[in-house]
Parts: sequence; C-alpha cells; structure tokens
Amino acid sequence: MNLKDWYWRRWIRRHDCKLSTPVSAFGKRARLTLEQGVRIGDVAVGVATYEVSIGAHTYMRSDGSLDVVASIGRYCSIGSAVVIGQEKHAHPSDWLSTHPFQFTDTQWQYDQPRKPARVGHDVWIGQGAMIMEGVEVGTGSIIATRALVTQDVPPYAVVAGFPAKVIRYRYPEDVIERLLASRWWERDTQQLVDLPLHDALACLEQIEGLAPARYSRIDVTRKGCKVLAVQ
Repeated sequence: MNLKDWYWRRWIRRHDCKLSTPVSAFGKRARLTLEQGVRIGDVAVGVATYEVSIGAHTYMRSDGSLDVVASIGRYCSIGSAVVIGQEKHAHPSDWLSTHPFQFTDTQWQYDQPRKPARVGHDVWIGQGAMIMEGVEVGTGSIIATRALVTQDVPPYAVVAGFPAKVIRYRYPEDVIERLLASRWWERDTQQLVDLPLHDALACLEQIEGLAPARYSRIDVTRKGCKVLAVQ
C-alpha cells in the first residue's frame, strides 16, 4: 500500500467508516458517497462505477464488486463475492465480433447502454450473489447465496435461484405496508436498539415517536476524500 492509500484509509476510519479498497484502485470516474457507519471490504470499484451512494450502517464483505449501481440503502448486509450492477452490454452482440479490439484505439465507438441497479434499505445479500444492472432490489428483501437476480425484487421478498425467483415474503402484505410506511431506517439507531427488536409488530407501535437520525457523509474518489453536509 502506498502512502496516499494509507493516509486516506486512516482518514476514512476517523470519519466512522471503513473502506479496505485502496483509493488508487478506483476507476477514474468512480465516486462513493458513504454515510456514517458504512463498512466496505476490498471490493472492485472499477471503470463501470460512477457515483454510488451507500447508506448508514451498511456493510459489504470483500471480493465482490460495485459495477453499474447508483445506490445502496441503510442497514444492508452484503456477503463476500457479491456483484452488484453486473453489466449486460459490455460487449456488442450485433457487430462483426464481440471482442473489444473493434473499439479500442480505432475509429469505431461502442456506446453501451447502461442503467444502474439500486438496492433499498435493510437488504440481506448472500455470498456470491449477482445482481444485474438495471435491477431494483426492494427494501427488506433477502437475496439467497449465489442467486442470479435479473428482475426487480419486491420489498420484503425472499428470492433464490438461477435466475432468482420469489420463494416467499418475510411478512404478510399488511405488515409490509406498515414497515415501509414507518421508514424505521430514518430513525436514530440508539433509540431503535431500545425497542423489542425481536417483535416487528411491537416495534411498529413505538417507532413513530423516535427521533430522526442525522449522519455525516464523506465522498471518496481516486483523488481523495472530503466531508459532505450532514443529512
């Protein structure tokens, strides 16, 4: 690790976040906006990554990648070797060849269509799962280990398979509606932990009176880091 990477890693830790990926390994246009409490392992933040916001208390284990993705919500639990925003059109399928020799330092230009993936709040993504670009992963959902997610995932659904399909929902429809309406992830964490967290229905009765959370944010790019306004 060079001196610049060492400095910014320590700077990020001082601002209550963790990022194991060296900033020098970022793609030129990549920008991560991290809320307080984010913990990210050594993941690829490459040429397909542009601006990605990651919400408070979300963690992501190492060996995965952030590709064509715009946002990941708060309180997400993301396992190792997870790929979010896997490109669908990185290579042309209707040219003479699929190989990039055709548009690398030539007169031809391949403008691949890109639509970023988005991950809601409180999403649990198992080890080795892959979420394709353009997919919307709903709040409260669970993505099983090694699932291939090619379509939008409804809130509080549990999906598994290759390709992934809904196998069940975590709660009845009326409870899901109440959980989404509560927007509990916007409440102060220190007050949330005083609730009966083992009983979602009991928590819903008490969430409304809790104080809103206020988190500091930082921007991380290949050039370095800076503090943003509190939200």
